[in-house]
Amino acid sequence: MSRKIAVIGGGMSGTAAAKKLVSAGDEVTLFESADGLGGRARSWHRPDIEPDVGINIMYVSFYEKMTELIREYGLDKELQKLSTTVHVSKDGRNHGLSSDSPLNVLKYPHSSITDRLRFIIASVREVSKKQELDLFDPLLTEPLDNGETAAEYGSRIMSAEGFDYLLRPQIEGFWNFASEDISAVHARSLVAWLGGSDFYVLRNGMETIAEHNAAGADLRLGHEVVDVRCDAGRTVVAYRDTTGREAEEDYDAVVVATPAPIAARITADLSDRIVPAPTRRFLETQRYEPALSVSFLVDPGSLPREAHIVAGGREDPPIRNIITYGRTRISEDQSREDKLLVFSYPGRAITRELIGLPQERQFSTVAPLLSTLWPDFPDSPEPFQIAERPYGFPIPAPGRYRQAASVIRSQTPPVVFCGDYFNSPTTEAALLSGERAADTLLNRTAPAAAGS
Repeated sequence: MSRKIAVIGGGMSGTAAAKKLVSAGDEVTLFESADGLGGRARSWHRPDIEPDVGINIMYVSFYEKMTELIREYGLDKELQKLSTTVHVSKDGRNHGLSSDSPLNVLKYPHSSITDRLRFIIASVREVSKKQELDLFDPLLTEPLDNGETAAEYGSRIMSAEGFDYLLRPQIEGFWNFASEDISAVHARSLVAWLGGSDFYVLRNGMETIAEHNAAGADLRLGHEVVDVRCDAGRTVVAYRDTTGREAEEDYDAVVVATPAPIAARITADLSDRIVPAPTRRFLETQRYEPALSVSFLVDPGSLPREAHIVAGGREDPPIRNIITYGRTRISEDQSREDKLLVFSYPGRAITRELIGLPQERQFSTVAPLLSTLWPDFPDSPEPFQIAERPYGFPIPAPGRYRQAASVIRSQTPPVVFCGDYFNSPTTEAALLSGERAADTLLNRTAPAAAGS
């Protein structure tokens, strides 16, 4: 018998849940407060450049669920391969580090030969434990979440300086959270899986997958859910539509696929029977690092093409990383000009300072700081586009994997939660979490670990 199910949140986890529920024959309404799908994986598009896409979340070759979806939706030809080399900055000097090449690691000048050898040995050891060190599934990694931080783990397998210039840049260069704040499991999983992997982006943006996943659902873009409550056997979703009009509808079950603080707020009126106290604490205590992407157009030749430049060292830098992509600028007269589109990401302190400020202030603050990461960065880069996300990166703190596994096992209808905060801020983790939430509604049984 078909049920009415509301999915709140149109990111990767929410659309993954919607896809599974629609396939099972349920009538799904998908609420998304923004005017498009994709959530944190959503790109922006500008017709004055080609390809017209920006803020394109990466896809890595070992993402199994995403690989299946790319094949299912015929998106293989839209994959664009990226360089796996990260340029690490130390004292104004930048050198490439490719963790999938032991020879490259041995030649890397920013750390001692002893640390380089220790890193290679640790990588071999962690690769041998790949099946335990799952980057996406807390049901597999919870036994290894012993309270140790990534920084403590790194300093245990090599010197503190070795960690700061070998492993820390590969953690903090992709996510802006501090290694002192995250579980060692996260770092160990990266060491186990990233070596030998290929990186890609989708030409038209990762949100393409979310849009395909949402097919068959009643899509409510621009609809902000403000409250979920259970009343006399009904599960009620209250929302504001695109005009600001308030309304509510009844559903048989609800999947909450928003960032954890929003999930806690909109379900605050639900009883402990519906949202047990440990689940509520899990939502309320989840911390995030905000994300701010400030992009510029510069002439080619001033920076390496398709480069990922990151700051080494322990300090929170003015600019955490710079990513470059080749683009063609199309002028009003349709003339074409070769350019580099440069995405810059400030460090944690400056990001928090700039979030929510006028874009002119954001551009003017960031532009003079770019040379701190790349000394030859061109003067007066052309401001292009800004994207900010207050809930950028959920922090996988020590102990969160165990808490996440406990919450997953305890979830029951009519209200379940999902999101990348259940394990790691990756699209693959979000897809797994969304599918698992849908399974809970479909099976009404405790979920098993992925692959078991």
